[in-house]
Amino acid sequence: MDSKIIALIVIAAIGIGAILFILPEDNNELTVIESEVVIEEPEVVIEEPEVVIEEPEVEEVVIEENGILSGEVEVTIANLKFAPSEITIKKGTTVLWKQVDRSIGGSGGAVNWHNIVEGPPGKRGDHVFKSKELSFNGGFSYKFNEIGEFEYYCEPHPFMIGKIIVIE
Repeated sequence: MDSKIIALIVIAAIGIGAILFILPEDNNELTVIESEVVIEEPEVVIEEPEVVIEEPEVEEVVIEENGILSGEVEVTIANLKFAPSEITIKKGTTVLWKQVDRSIGGSGGAVNWHNIVEGPPGKRGDHVFKSKELSFNGGFSYKFNEIGEFEYYCEPHPFMIGKIIVIE
């Protein structure tokens, strides 16, 4: 067993000697390498999209000396009335009804819309023009290409009546 201990001591001495030989002589000094880490943040460029708002082409309203209108004419729906309630226009004129009535609706089951129906109140059958239900800020337009007198009304409010007179 003594020979085994001596062999282990010799192997250990050779191992320690090899380690000391491989290591540098100044193994007590610590070398610090300074480095600067630069993180460049990318430049963020936000391009605002160009917003182009195209106004729809609207013909100007032309009022002749005799009060006849042409172009595009607006009739306002407010306070349970058409305003103006009667207009005279030239053939080919477009009438736009704009619903701005806040007096409708509410409690009691009242409807909160208007519409425009050609004819006297209660007319049955075909109508020259008839709009859908118009809520607040809704609109309806019709181009009058025929000469004549066109009465119109609001179905849920048949006391609301108007008239368009179309001339050459």
